[in-house]
Amino acid sequence: MRGSVPIVSLAAILASLPACHHTVKGPDLVPPQAVKMDSELLEEFYEEITEYVKLRHKAVEAIPPLPAEATADQIAAHQKALTLAIVRYNRNSKQGEIFEPPIEAAFRRILAEAFASPQGPAMIQEIKQGNPRLEGVPQANDPSREQIKNVTLRVNLVYPEDAPFSSVPAGLLLKIPVLPEQVRYRFIGRALIVRDTEANVILDFIRDVVPDSSIPR
Repeated sequence: MRGSVPIVSLAAILASLPACHHTVKGPDLVPPQAVKMDSELLEEFYEEITEYVKLRHKAVEAIPPLPAEATADQIAAHQKALTLAIVRYNRNSKQGEIFEPPIEAAFRRILAEAFASPQGPAMIQEIKQGNPRLEGVPQANDPSREQIKNVTLRVNLVYPEDAPFSSVPAGLLLKIPVLPEQVRYRFIGRALIVRDTEANVILDFIRDVVPDSSIPR
């Protein structure tokens, strides 16, 4: 392997994109990261992420922008329109287009090393917090009881608004590639996903990366 790769490469790529209603910013570069991934694989991963960001721009441009002083109803309608537009523009996407097989293999290796480290058990416990396979939401007729939401693991699926979000340990984020603000990592069961932060759409996933059989798939 060629060792760690400067993370500024993604910021440079995103900075070259055209402006739209939502300003694209490079990722936060603090604290510094040491991603143990081959430089070509990391570049390919960032290319796939950048392709999604470009597609996302098209979806954003297809809907009216929010007014300067938007109401809560207008914000909710705008987010719903954005979600529908992204689902439409992203309708031909399939699993493995962001996490291509060599990239998936690299992520699996990095995650396996992290979970096997002395900090691994604490990371797994943190991942369980808010994991939609383990934690539910209070039932309307009896808030003392929780209901597990059915979050289907599928590309281009809208993540249920009322389903909980898993934690992603900070120590783990230091070991995997940084993402732009439009995209974030999460966990569903034992799977690692990437999702659109505003539209709440699942973009891709890797199954069974968390080595804990007590977490449902």
